[in-house]
Amino acid sequence: MTARHRRCGHGTGRRHLGDQNAVAEFTAMLAARQRPAPWARRGDVAVRIGERGLERGRPPPDQQPDTDPVALVLIHPDTQTALTGTLHCAQARIHGEWTSPYRLLTQALAGRDLPPGTDLST
Repeated sequence: MTARHRRCGHGTGRRHLGDQNAVAEFTAMLAARQRPAPWARRGDVAVRIGERGLERGRPPPDQQPDTDPVALVLIHPDTQTALTGTLHCAQARIHGEWTSPYRLLTQALAGRDLPPGTDLST
């Protein structure tokens, strides 16, 4: 049995509202990935993990703005719970300011653990 509102990408007519939302979210993620907002040294950051992944990192409130490496705690994109202890992250690994479209690229949202021995210092 097929879903009532499901159609292939080659069909005619308007897309279902759920399809429109998914396409809009994916398009926003691609745009944010290509043109990241610069990090102003305050607030959450998007940190590159591995080849394609990004995670949400939060520096401690007493972090000096020009410190390299930056002390970060990786947090879940939705629940705001800490995933790691404090890690030291090279500024070269910071992709930019955290924005909500990045949540699609996180390991935490997919229910996967971070790779063992995650090293952000290089």
